[in-house]
Amino acid sequence: MTTSSPHISRGRELLRGSASLIAVLTSAVLVAGLCGCPPPNQTEITVTVSEEGQSAGPLTPEELIALARREGEMWWYTSLPEKQASDFLERFEAKYPFIQTRLVRGSTFETVQRIDREIAQGQVKADALHVLDPAVFTDLRRRGELYVFNPEQARFLQPEYLDSGRWWAMRAVTICMAYDPTTVPDAEAPRTWPELLAPKWRGQVGLKDAQTGGSAFAQYYLLREEYGASYWHSMATQNPALFRSESDTLAALASGQIKLAGGMLGYRVYQASRTDGASVTPIWPEDGVPMIVGPVAVLSRGPHPHTARLFVDFALSQEGQTALTEIMGCYSVRDDVDPPQGRPKLSEMKLLTLDGSWEEYRTRQDRLQAEYGRLFHAESE
Repeated sequence: MTTSSPHISRGRELLRGSASLIAVLTSAVLVAGLCGCPPPNQTEITVTVSEEGQSAGPLTPEELIALARREGEMWWYTSLPEKQASDFLERFEAKYPFIQTRLVRGSTFETVQRIDREIAQGQVKADALHVLDPAVFTDLRRRGELYVFNPEQARFLQPEYLDSGRWWAMRAVTICMAYDPTTVPDAEAPRTWPELLAPKWRGQVGLKDAQTGGSAFAQYYLLREEYGASYWHSMATQNPALFRSESDTLAALASGQIKLAGGMLGYRVYQASRTDGASVTPIWPEDGVPMIVGPVAVLSRGPHPHTARLFVDFALSQEGQTALTEIMGCYSVRDDVDPPQGRPKLSEMKLLTLDGSWEEYRTRQDRLQAEYGRLFHAESE
């Protein structure tokens, strides 16, 4: 696995066209092609290409592995922290050592902008995508940029955690508040979101910037739904500090620059306290814990669709979900995967989740991003 971004040539091109096309392959031909033997009598494998130019085919696991072996490479674009993303790719490569993975890491909206540039230039490198914003995938689907297929492991997900044939929830994250108990007594720590608006916290709250992070925008959206736009107007008058990442927010908390983190990914607090030994305590608000899912999907223009399909199946499997939970401390939406050690089950928390469709969420995103910009970035237009 490498995180560099060298130029690569497209080893195979995905078939495209406005009409459906059926390409008949054979498992025997695949094997023969790999070992250099002449093909014997053949068993047909049907691979279809939809009107949107997205390949979708009923392949057996053996056939999929044979095709993936021929591609031999996969580019994964993600908003996961680099260390954890690299650790997860190592688990995948251990299972499929014939695949060389390449990691491209950025914030949710930086990653999306990069993919949009690649699409516009006709030079898509991304094969698989995972960011914390289902609206991103809704938009890519509308534009015909998602490869349509049905991963075998998708059957273990509830309908609200997938868009059949297009994307599937790779993880669920919860958003909490946090504080350093050496500087804020436990008794004084807020227990609800509106308590962040108390005068004593003016200039003492840190927020992740919703113009860069999908989870931060989800928090903005869900708390706006719960308390109205007035909540964020009041928050803006609190003069909060804005940070690009959880790491920056935790550093500000440790240095005393802020006293409260007003929006943190729960797994990052978990990692900081349990793994890094940081003095930080999460607050799971009594009035509701925002939760957002991070989908995984395959790009229709990506050069290595079959390695990406293998990656999606691994990411959604019990093995992959358990690995992700262990590595990240985040939640799986599979019922047969335990929550992170020491964390309550999702079913035991009062969650704030989307009340409506992801299409509506995407439709409102640009307008609410502009609203957020006016409140927290005075120079925004």
